[in-house]
Amino acid sequence: MRSLLSAVLALAIGCSLSACHHSTPDSEATQNGEQIFRTVCARCHGADGTGGIAAGSANAPRNFRDAAFQASRSDDDLRRAIQQGKGAMPAFGNLFSDGDLRALVRKIRTFNSSPSAR
Repeated sequence: MRSLLSAVLALAIGCSLSACHHSTPDSEATQNGEQIFRTVCARCHGADGTGGIAAGSANAPRNFRDAAFQASRSDDDLRRAIQQGKGAMPAFGNLFSDGDLRALVRKIRTFNSSPSAR
């Protein structure tokens, strides 16, 4: 947990230095979503989005490649889970700007393996 908090703090400092809390062009927003996912989310959800192994009695981190999961969650559901946390996943509150949250949700949606999502 300490290393996760260190990564989040480093990301927050980096974002504030690079002004990621301001509106950015779409390609820059996509890059921010990729960077946030790699730095913060991939630690538990895997770089390929397949999830991970449960720690202790907690549920395993969500597999974003699961088509049923993707179909059953709205973008607002994903944003809410990021901000408020869910199960063993910590709440990130207002750490990410609205633009960063949109970019992060878009990144999560790239893992959707459902043919109808393409």
